[in-house]
Amino acid sequence: MNTLTRRAATVATTGALLLGGAVATASTASAATLGSGACTHQIKIDTDVYTTVNFRTGPGTGYTATGQLSPGTRVYWQCNKGSNGEPGAWGYVTVTSGAHKGEQGWVAAQYINVPMQLD
Repeated sequence: MNTLTRRAATVATTGALLLGGAVATASTASAATLGSGACTHQIKIDTDVYTTVNFRTGPGTGYTATGQLSPGTRVYWQCNKGSNGEPGAWGYVTVTSGAHKGEQGWVAAQYINVPMQLD
């Protein structure tokens, strides 16, 4: 192998390693907690959850559950990924009572109480 071919191979190998490292970093970042930037609809109400529900790092069952919220746990419901009427909608909440008080995360929107509007 001549010097030019060896250098080209070295550059290609180094580039592949760097690209592989960048891909690994990107997939690690996608597993991190997703905040309200993932939301598609604003909600902004104080409410609670009506059943035991998993509290997750992102909007979906593929994200890590960091614990559970008990029935009656108060939350500030900031926003949703998906509409409430859609299957698979997720609510981004700040917990305001109970074991996870002060923490932010995601719960399946179907388990968050929707307060009635009174005229």
